[in-house]
Amino acid sequence: MQVSGIDHVNVLTDDLEATALFYERVLALRRGANPSLRMGVAGYWMHDAADRPIVHLVDRLTGGSRYDDYHPGAPTNALHHVALRCEGFTATCERLESLGIDYRVNDLQHIGLRQIFVVDPNAVNLELNFNGD
Repeated sequence: MQVSGIDHVNVLTDDLEATALFYERVLALRRGANPSLRMGVAGYWMHDAADRPIVHLVDRLTGGSRYDDYHPGAPTNALHHVALRCEGFTATCERLESLGIDYRVNDLQHIGLRQIFVVDPNAVNLELNFNGD
């Protein structure tokens, strides 16, 4: 087996609509249907510009007992952050500022990389990586 990249990230939430809105407004992802709806679990698959569902949002409260031991926003210790390959560094900073969302920039232009760090409504740390942008 050979791993070629991240397929998707799954985020549990107790506030599905606020979380989906965050990913739409901050990362310009588009909501799509979640196949788990057939099993009674609410959620969205958030699609990128190429229509890939890269962030799966799951409403923990509709998942039955299988998510009882998970608490969005509580420290996970094992998962520190999710890194996403992005484009449009300046536009992203402007969007975050216009939305009043706190963020931090790590400028590594000497290696052709700039990063933006932001936290979603469920305390998931996002690292947005911009190469040569």
